Amino acid sequence: MTGLRDVLTLTDAFERDVLPAVNQAPFEGTPRAKLTMVFLGLAHEHWCAQRGLLDAGFNHPAIALLRLQFEATLKAFWIAHAATDRWIERMGTVRVRDSDGRVSEPDLPKVGGLLKDLERTAPPRAAELLALFKSIAWRELNSFVHGGTLALSNLAHGMAEPFLVQMLRNANGVWGLGMVLAAAQLTDKAQMFRVVAAQRAHRDCLPPFNAR
Repeated sequence: MTGLRDVLTLTDAFERDVLPAVNQAPFEGTPRAKLTMVFLGLAHEHWCAQRGLLDAGFNHPAIALLRLQFEATLKAFWIAHAATDRWIERMGTVRVRDSDGRVSEPDLPKVGGLLKDLERTAPPRAAELLALFKSIAWRELNSFVHGGTLALSNLAHGMAEPFLVQMLRNANGVWGLGMVLAAAQLTDKAQMFRVVAAQRAHRDCLPPFNAR
């Protein structure tokens, strides 16, 4: 059994192998591609913060961040494959209102609606993996976000290391899927093969369904 510290180390190596593929080539300059990358960047921040929290032993907020990471990644896929040009235009011009500091944003479907749209518009494998993640982890993540019974029971009795390893691997799978989407926004499409090859080389830190 690979422990949490081991998987954190493997995850760092996974990140080091993937990032050069998406950082060294220029991205497409379309508003859709730019907005997609904004949401993927947000998901990456959540992922990095989650790993730091796990390393420091702050397991509950780390797990809660997995939901935020997933939602940002899901929205990135929806923007790339399902959002209308009008929605992209409106989202790209969102500004904070000076009068009350609030932001007026265009409507966005809820998670179920995003997944349903992606069933019709996204590459089938990506839509399948996103839906699979929600079906596996959504209930547990909601408990940790909202202070539910599962989260409180783990706080009282401690959290099993295999559960933490599973959550980290799930987070790594979400990030890896997001990096495939990031590579699709590059002008050099061949970089996608580097991202996929890196995932296959780092199966030990990924969930089984991502490592195929």
